[in-house]
Amino acid sequence: MRRITQAVLRRRSGGPGLVSRLAPVVESSQRVPAAADLTLLGAGAGDALPSLHSVRSAFQIETNGEILYRLCIALIERKLVREDLWLASGKIPIVFARNAIHTMVDRMCGAAFENNLQYGLEICDTSEPSYGSDERADPGSLLAMFELQTAGFVVIGEALNALNEEEQFLGAAFYIVLTDALRSWMPVYDHRTAEWYNEQLGDMMADDDPENRESYEFPDVEKAVPPEVKEVDGWPLFAARRLLRKHLRGEFAGWIERLFRIVCLSRLHKDMASVENNYDAAAVPSLLIAFRENDAIHACWDEEAAHYYESSYEPTCTVRFRPEYPEEFDTALRTAFLFLKVNMELAQLVNLLNNWEEKHASRHQHRTEPALRAA
Repeated sequence: MRRITQAVLRRRSGGPGLVSRLAPVVESSQRVPAAADLTLLGAGAGDALPSLHSVRSAFQIETNGEILYRLCIALIERKLVREDLWLASGKIPIVFARNAIHTMVDRMCGAAFENNLQYGLEICDTSEPSYGSDERADPGSLLAMFELQTAGFVVIGEALNALNEEEQFLGAAFYIVLTDALRSWMPVYDHRTAEWYNEQLGDMMADDDPENRESYEFPDVEKAVPPEVKEVDGWPLFAARRLLRKHLRGEFAGWIERLFRIVCLSRLHKDMASVENNYDAAAVPSLLIAFRENDAIHACWDEEAAHYYESSYEPTCTVRFRPEYPEEFDTALRTAFLFLKVNMELAQLVNLLNNWEEKHASRHQHRTEPALRAA
């Protein structure tokens, strides 16, 4: 079966946004002109060439085509796209499905992800099997997978300082609540992740030969984390959220309101399929949060990011569904739209915080340059 792949969060220039993974049979409208049934090579040549007028001049092989048709029907029945798109797509199912995905994503996201987080959306009938395994998706089902293409990057130190000036621990509460809410949808690279990297590096050094141990370098994550963050990290989450609610009408209400929208979305029901056994490692973090540019958290990320994409990493979000079952299809759509909505809110919040950092940090640099691009 062929793939439907959509560059979801940024339209690439110079090429199609989708690569098909569901290919129907298409009969070409252009055929080789009919010839006489027997055409002599020349007078007295003897042998003759048969006519090719009954042979199709172009075709594509279809695999599991019924699933593709059911997907197209489900998209129209739920009025997710206009029926005239079928005619505009030449009545070719794979073209229609590709155009439908373009239309739906563009209508929802617009330019929300420009110069920020970027994902690719792939719809296929199978996930990659794990080594030594013949595992496949359930017969007749599809997998919609969001795969990270560019990670987000936010330097949050100056924003935390501004919040802490409003009230002690307010900035730390903002940071802790944000990272906790995002983790229900995606991996995040923060001070906890950097600490875990140092622990793993320490284990590797302990197992290495003594003469090699001096070459190990450990970024000082402990020193990079503000004392207020260490304090609030031990609080119950409801206490941090209660502190933030006190300032919903303050100077930084826009930041806090967007944060609480992410918190609300993180609590909604989602039905993500588990495909972790089919990949070498867990998903790559979607967002790097550093307190200062080039601080210890940033340094740990740089060390780990150098090895990203050397292995097979699982998608950030995966949903499984059968198009002909309305409940499954609607649940899959809801989860996919929630995932996009969370990332749209996050992208806008990242822009707000990075703009603040640019205006108030001692080094004025553009902070929305992507920190990780797919190889």
